[in-house]
Amino acid sequence: MVRKIFNLLFYRSWWVVAFTLLCGVLYENGLKIREVHYQQLKDQSNRLQIEKQRSLELQKNLKLRINSQTDSAWKELVLMRILGLVPENERKVFFYKDE
Repeated sequence: MVRKIFNLLFYRSWWVVAFTLLCGVLYENGLKIREVHYQQLKDQSNRLQIEKQRSLELQKNLKLRINSQTDSAWKELVLMRILGLVPENERKVFFYKDE
């Protein structure tokens, strides 16, 4: 009886067992590849989230700078700081190092 079952399963239907094993191996390989792709996409998503956050901060800072340019005190400060201009009633002072 055992010999009949063994004969039936392995000698007559060996290709079914081989096909099942091949399918199992290919399935496991597919799962590994899927996991690698998932990790790559997750890393890319994290990088894009960080870049998005930085871009939003830059946008916020630029909006603040644009909005502040309508303020006359801000314009005066920029002219004094960048161009070195001073109002008419103030005196400009230079400091030099002695060498």
